Amino acid sequence: MLSKQNILPSEAILERYGTRLAGKTIFITGVSKDSIAGELALQLSSVNPALLILSARSESRVQPIVEKIKARNPNVATRFLKMDLGDLKDIHRAVHSLDDVPKIDHIAAVAGIMMPPYGTTADGVESQFGVNYLANFLLVKLLLPKVEAAGPHSSIIIVASSAVRSGIINFDDIGYSDGKTYDTLAAYGQSNVARVMFVKRLAQKLSAKRIRVYSIDPGAVQSGLQRHVTPEMGTFIEQSYASGQALRDVDGKEYKMPPWTSSSEGAATIITGMIDPTIETSNGSFLHNNAVADEELHSHVVTQSNWVRLWGLSENLIGGKFTI
Repeated sequence: MLSKQNILPSEAILERYGTRLAGKTIFITGVSKDSIAGELALQLSSVNPALLILSARSESRVQPIVEKIKARNPNVATRFLKMDLGDLKDIHRAVHSLDDVPKIDHIAAVAGIMMPPYGTTADGVESQFGVNYLANFLLVKLLLPKVEAAGPHSSIIIVASSAVRSGIINFDDIGYSDGKTYDTLAAYGQSNVARVMFVKRLAQKLSAKRIRVYSIDPGAVQSGLQRHVTPEMGTFIEQSYASGQALRDVDGKEYKMPPWTSSSEGAATIITGMIDPTIETSNGSFLHNNAVADEELHSHVVTQSNWVRLWGLSENLIGGKFTI
């Protein structure tokens, strides 16, 4: 772990820079009582945002967080947005329902799925690639005018994970031959690599607009995300922690299993991406433990021709151009 990186709670980041979020409209996906997104919403409520737009597939998932927000700061307005990230038509519908919101200062795309059995989205895309990545590509495309209306220092934060270290995009077969060659961990890595590459290309395209764009590794937080982890994979993870043995990324570089962190610590790097002024010269970077961590990325991820190829593939999958 690099000395410049520090695992800090969200409270520490907000104490330094939280006033930058006062009066802002913030959009968060994947909110529930047992998610990093839920913790993020609760933490942000302490710094007086004007509106928290909280998205999930059902309102019952969000309601416990809304109740906690109201108890902590009843002056903060919240709005539930029903949205299924596994259905591109539903993303269009959900965004259209926000027509009365003139601007969004910050997008935190936190929602995701981890290592489920093979399946596809409503649009026939392998589920991890579709939900974890393609949904965010479309969501950002549709919401970008509202972010641009918020002006400089607005942000788009895409949560990824340490799985980016072991992932590549199989451009010739992102769907694993309709599941015939499906590997749940490889597909999870692929979806996270796509998230990071998307941010790299998006930052290039938005360079003149001074919109903050970062991908995030929130660390190892125990949450509902792990519900599909098999007993065998759980045993492998436990053994990896116990042995302390280094793993290797796609390029053969060594890395260690990340330590378990709290939900507050998991949300902290998201907040860092949103508001920390010290990283503004590194727009488009991958953040880990509240610091720029592009050195953790392997060659497949940082190859710019792959960013361009992914953008074109994504436009084909959503059925339309994303022109900036």
